[in-house]
Amino acid sequence: MTSGPFVVIFPAPMVSSTQQHERIRKRKKTTSGKRNKRTRRRLGTQAFPIHVEGYDPKAADAPKKAAAAKK
Repeated sequence: MTSGPFVVIFPAPMVSSTQQHERIRKRKKTTSGKRNKRTRRRLGTQAFPIHVEGYDPKAADAPKKAAAAKK
């Protein structure tokens, strides 16, 4: 006789090959270059000029808000 609870451990159900490979690909994608991705997120987007040289707020294709804000 055994003392204590009787525990039966069943094996995990098998998943399809597609599911397995999708999970593996996702895991690799998230873990590869993790430190590089983290530093790039911290840096954010660099400042860039909204209106380049030669921008004319009175041009026909200029947004109306830009022309009103300039006055």
